[in-house]
Amino acid sequence: MYEERRWGHYRIIDHLVSESGDEVLTKRIAIRSGCNLSYQYHLRRSEIWTIISGEGELVQDGELRRVGAGDVVRILPGSCHSIRAVTQLEIIEVQSGPELIEEDIIRLHMEWEAIMQVSRL
Repeated sequence: MYEERRWGHYRIIDHLVSESGDEVLTKRIAIRSGCNLSYQYHLRRSEIWTIISGEGELVQDGELRRVGAGDVVRILPGSCHSIRAVTQLEIIEVQSGPELIEEDIIRLHMEWEAIMQVSRL
């Protein structure tokens, strides 16, 4: 599955359900330079992001840091997070949890300027 978004696009690479019922979903995400994901959190899923190319600014639970190719970010349920592409960003995202649905997302801010207002620089 391929989906265009305001910030770029993503493609689902794999989806599996374990014998215990937990799900694992793998996406390849492309974020255009200057664009960002919303500042958001999830209730029932964790995510691991592996940056495969480009440079970005990550805000996680109010903390800002630079990320680039080779960096790995672990996002637990309830952890607020966003990323902005300084250059075109490519990310492999692995989601895991008991039920992986797109609706498991609480968006706090959409625009980077608003996200910067709540981050601790």
